Amino acid sequence: MLVLGGGGMRGMAHIGVLRALEKLGIQYDAIVGTSIGSLVGAMAAGGYALADVEAIIKDVQKQDYFRLNVIKLLLKGTAAPSMYQGRTFRESLARILPKIELGETKVPFFCNSVCLESGGSVFWGTPGFREVSLVDAVYASCALPGVFEPLEWLGNNYMDGGIVDAIPLRFAKTLQPDLIIAVDLTVKGTYKTPNYKQRVISTLFRSFEIIEEVLVEQALHMHVDHSVAMIQPKVGHLHRFDFDQVPEVIDEGEHEALRVLTSHAATRELVTDELVEGLSCPVTPGDYVSLRIDPTLCIGCGMCEMVCETDGFWAQGGTASVRKMANYECTRDHACARNCPTGAVRLGNL
Repeated sequence: MLVLGGGGMRGMAHIGVLRALEKLGIQYDAIVGTSIGSLVGAMAAGGYALADVEAIIKDVQKQDYFRLNVIKLLLKGTAAPSMYQGRTFRESLARILPKIELGETKVPFFCNSVCLESGGSVFWGTPGFREVSLVDAVYASCALPGVFEPLEWLGNNYMDGGIVDAIPLRFAKTLQPDLIIAVDLTVKGTYKTPNYKQRVISTLFRSFEIIEEVLVEQALHMHVDHSVAMIQPKVGHLHRFDFDQVPEVIDEGEHEALRVLTSHAATRELVTDELVEGLSCPVTPGDYVSLRIDPTLCIGCGMCEMVCETDGFWAQGGTASVRKMANYECTRDHACARNCPTGAVRLGNL
């Protein structure tokens, strides 16, 4: 089973993952997607050839999805339904995706949303949520609150599922697959404080990113085990709506997927030695993350110990210390660095 996480245009890395799967001859029998993962996943599940998926995505322009709701904003102000026109976004999806209902895809496909009325998660493709077009399901999974209008369906309103479950491993495990290949788009090559600007749209998008990072952190700690091959392309530092680096993001997704799939115990069994030897990029096993603390900055607050689920830190009495300078269990979610109030935590070998 393939699980594709959310992350805006960082999700172009999913195409690189599909490339890697095709090169290695690894088949998937179901796809679960969130937000941008639902878009790429829907094209793959709908039977599109990989070359067609890549050509469509590379041709996508920002104006295809984002057109300000100028008239409604002027007339209604804060009563306007969204900042951007959901109709423009949905029409773009209708041009891209197959005109089929959700249950008609080539392989089973699921994507998540949040119901605004109940606050509960729904997965399009499960009983009670199958009689909907593929376009509407993907739109509902991608409709960021306040940015696009939610999908209205059977008396309820649905928006982006990534705000409560950015990488739906818990749902995927309920389907009882033998193996899950999951893609997390939140990992950064280096951690640094984002260049936040005090603007409405910047505040909204930064809020989504923070929520997403925390949710992914919890999902990885709770649900990643021997049955999950976790692919983490280093694209988390990119702006989620940066349309200028699509080819580079795709390549990063492919490279990281090849590395993981040829070194993870479960997926390595599916790949022949001839295919691995024929790869153009070097393949190396997963390595450790180095943990460091700057004692001149540490205030002994204990946040690093609290958020690290791999017991990498010790913060009892005074300055914190590192318990695992070479941490092979690190999930690379940057939780310790992100939550350190003074920037004392340093991560290396990412």
